[in-house]
Amino acid sequence: MTFTHLLHPEIPKIKQVSIDGIRHYETPDGTLISITSLLKNFTPQGILDWRKSVGDEVANKVMIAATDRGSKVHEIVENCLSNKPENDLVGNYGELASRMFSQMIPAIDKIDRIRALEQGLYSTKYGIAGRVDCIAEYDKELTVIDFKTATRKRDEINENYLVQASFYAIAWEERTGEKVNRITILTTTEDGELDVHRDDPSNHIVRLEEMIEEYKTGKIGEHKRF
Repeated sequence: MTFTHLLHPEIPKIKQVSIDGIRHYETPDGTLISITSLLKNFTPQGILDWRKSVGDEVANKVMIAATDRGSKVHEIVENCLSNKPENDLVGNYGELASRMFSQMIPAIDKIDRIRALEQGLYSTKYGIAGRVDCIAEYDKELTVIDFKTATRKRDEINENYLVQASFYAIAWEERTGEKVNRITILTTTEDGELDVHRDDPSNHIVRLEEMIEEYKTGKIGEHKRF
């Protein structure tokens, strides 16, 4: 696999900083909270219920393992999309991460004309920043692509994934003038599945705006959906 890159060097660089333990980014518009930090205030109820049922100690161990797994798969994907030699893809990441990456290959084969890879972005309109996994053509349509890992396929996709990817679509258009009409969440699972969820970012802008308003006013959960 060899990927074409059409990067935008004019996009301003942003710097990650921590303020009171919360991730922010220094941008030309000032210091902005990260989209990841914002979304931590809106953890899905199912995850909260699971944490309560197993206890914090077990939950923390599971989350640490999941973070390690996800970081390794992300690194392999980034190396692949950066056209690094094959021995840089799976050499030092272990059997599980290598296998979970391999499950993604049918979807990765649909990616080309990469505009951004681990690119810092920010929105002047919303006052939020973050780092997008990938913006590229997926099946020849410009798309925000987010790479996820999981133990198993869920019945419903995490709403926060959709909100986050939709934010990146907005931020990309602000910074480049290039409209992104599609988001794609690629989730590879430990039990051998690949889930491809495609959506329209406009479906999730209202929810993003609700979250921002709740965060700013301290009224988390006011627009909670059941």
